[in-house]
Amino acid sequence: MNLQQENKRLKEKLAHAQAWMQKEVFTKASRQDISHIEEKIYQFFSPEALIRFSENGIKNIVSSELIYAHLLSGELLDGMSVIIWYQKILDAMLELSLTKWFRKYSSQHSSLSSPENNPLEKSLYLVITKKYILSLGRLYAILQDISQKKALSPYEKLFYEYLKSRKFLYKALLESDFLLQLHRLMQIQALTEKRHSSSLSKKDTMLARKAITWNFEDRNCLLSILSSVYSTI
Repeated sequence: MNLQQENKRLKEKLAHAQAWMQKEVFTKASRQDISHIEEKIYQFFSPEALIRFSENGIKNIVSSELIYAHLLSGELLDGMSVIIWYQKILDAMLELSLTKWFRKYSSQHSSLSSPENNPLEKSLYLVITKKYILSLGRLYAILQDISQKKALSPYEKLFYEYLKSRKFLYKALLESDFLLQLHRLMQIQALTEKRHSSSLSKKDTMLARKAITWNFEDRNCLLSILSSVYSTI
């Protein structure tokens, strides 16, 4: 089985598991539980940020938080379902606030020549030409190279120039705690190795959720920083 087939199989497996988990959790949850989570969300995010969430954004947060409550109560052993819903939200946020505008910028400022033979360049080329998503892992690699002042490959340099042209994006991704929280998330491997093994411990789930939401108590987290970018567009 090649890598493409394996990824397809994993996606189908995860989609089935997520659908079952969401149905199971919502069936058991009381209206009071759901209302409590919704209230927490509406208090944490500004109205300007909330209206820019994807259609299922709030529902996905509620799903994740309900599953997280099951994990804390010992009813669920694997926390991967908690993080999967948050990844969907973050992917959608990146697409709407960053990636689709990067594609437009690229079409105006580059001849889009064939990429160099390395995974990151090929990925960026496909993001631009085939409308692939820019994964959090790829974004992390690019921001790390920029922040460490490494020599950038052609498409990395194009991305860097794009960020510099949109100062609010540059500030949000490179001058806030965004890269720090993304680093913490990558260190846990919740979106890479452990996702493919469909196994995430309770401790790792708590750490990953903290980087993403900071327990809805501190705005220096991935969700809050990205939602603030939304409000500037």
